[in-house]
Amino acid sequence: MKILLEEAMSEKKIQVTLGNYKGVEVKKAEIIITEEEVKAELERARQYAVTTQDKDGAAELGDEAVIDFVGYIDGEAFAGGDGTDFPLKLGSNTFIPGFEDQLVGVKKDDNVDVVVTFPEDYHAAEFAGKEATFKVTVKGVRSSFVPELSDEVVQKISQCKTVAEFEEFVKKSIHDFKQNQADMEKENKVLEQIVEASEIEVPQEFIDERKEQLKNNLLAQLRNAGNTFEQYLQYNGLTEELFEEYAAKDALSMLKGQAVLQEIAKAEGFSYTDEDVDQTIAAILMASGMHCVGCPASQGESLEEAAMVHGMDCDELVTKINEYLANKANA
Repeated sequence: MKILLEEAMSEKKIQVTLGNYKGVEVKKAEIIITEEEVKAELERARQYAVTTQDKDGAAELGDEAVIDFVGYIDGEAFAGGDGTDFPLKLGSNTFIPGFEDQLVGVKKDDNVDVVVTFPEDYHAAEFAGKEATFKVTVKGVRSSFVPELSDEVVQKISQCKTVAEFEEFVKKSIHDFKQNQADMEKENKVLEQIVEASEIEVPQEFIDERKEQLKNNLLAQLRNAGNTFEQYLQYNGLTEELFEEYAAKDALSMLKGQAVLQEIAKAEGFSYTDEDVDQTIAAILMASGMHCVGCPASQGESLEEAAMVHGMDCDELVTKINEYLANKANA
């Protein structure tokens, strides 16, 4: 069975020969909540009650240094190696090893040279193993205080009245999150199997167009967050070329999935449109640092696993997606 999937603004079509899609079985993940997960969520919840204040003294681990920086290799500034008003929490391991350690002890208005060596396995191969000097201007130092979890704190950060009530709320939230994750993972694995069993030919111009849409959506997300594309590349250890490679894989993966779903919809007699696959969600993932959604190494990863690999807060990521979907539904 073949379908010619029409794309707007082009006479070319995506050709799909649908493979077997009935009776595809995928085992659903078991929902397990550990005591360590609950403790981690309770600890994370304390961060919402944090108070921050400017600090006149020297920066310590745990403090936040607001910095401007420009990186040089062999005396030449390199692309993606600069930033302005970047809030760097010392000890967060946000930057390459050794960078944050050299900022311990700095004060506001200090100018320091930070000398580091990029790891041999660094994402951007052209930087791997090379020594770099970052000229850093410290524009401010801020310290934070995180209170212990108490009934009073719980009432400030939630609608719960007591710590015990909040713990039960957290357990339920973890369960609901994992339940949704398990459902999504099962659906994605079913779709992956159907895509693999199908023959799909996607014109290159479709991939290029979708890749551009993903990039534009990403840029919009970054602007809304007050960040730049250059900062995004720097934070994720990417070059623009590597970003383009990942974005093309994402675009192809999305187009194949859409084509298969539209073919199934036609075969089963229900409607399915491109609007059912929201590209803004992909942009949210990419803006958060998950820049290899379509990368072969990421296939089969859960959102939670991918977030862990990229050092992200998975709950925060899901919250952003849910907020977007809620706003879209109310629009």
